[in-house]
Amino acid sequence: MSIMTAAAPAGADLLACLPRLRLRFDSDASLVAIGAEDDPATLEWEWSAVLPLWEPDDEEAVADNEQLLAPGISLSQRSTDADQTELTVFAMSGLTLDLWRISRIYDSLDSRSADYEHFARLFDRSGDLGLHPDLGDCLVTGTHVVLIDRAAIAPAWRGLGGVGRLLIARLLRWAIGSAALVATHPYPIDIPLDERDDEARVARQKAVVQRTWQSLGFEPFREDVWVMKPHLRAHEDAAKRLDEAFEPYLL
Repeated sequence: MSIMTAAAPAGADLLACLPRLRLRFDSDASLVAIGAEDDPATLEWEWSAVLPLWEPDDEEAVADNEQLLAPGISLSQRSTDADQTELTVFAMSGLTLDLWRISRIYDSLDSRSADYEHFARLFDRSGDLGLHPDLGDCLVTGTHVVLIDRAAIAPAWRGLGGVGRLLIARLLRWAIGSAALVATHPYPIDIPLDERDDEARVARQKAVVQRTWQSLGFEPFREDVWVMKPHLRAHEDAAKRLDEAFEPYLL
């Protein structure tokens, strides 16, 4: 059987792979401030869920691997130092700000990209530690603000009951221990740039993305910025429901 012609696994077969997924965390921060984007009180991060392929010890393992190499199963693949192939099935990137130490919030956001500048709505000098006064209650749980810039899941994993939401919730468990607030800007990033003039299509797909984040306990704040407050139970309850829904596959 050729790798190029192997049939993609069915949804149930992909769900059976959930226990094999590994969560990966990669982050980067400056030691000292050189420019606005180098503020040591900001942490750039990339989180992902990867699926290691089986060791090709027998024909069954080889066949399973070939199925998982079908188009749409992963966002990317790489070979490790141990000569093992890993498939990235989900990826999320963003920025964490330490409000207690950061000195130039607006400059730090604006120097990165227009996407990050959009999160400036969360901050106001009139609020405690520079957080908008309407969000001051969030400081009860910490002084970090987690900004989710991009989140993507491979096409084959969509429509399986919320795998992407499950992975977001599991990844956030490791990130919100000292977070006052988590925020994102829900937008259908899959729409090509040259097709974003179709306002009706963008609106439809943006509504779908917003419903995804809403189901995770996020709520609209200002100008398409959505927030999740860790000190409330909305996200925790949503994560618990996802764990229960996927329990048969996670045992």
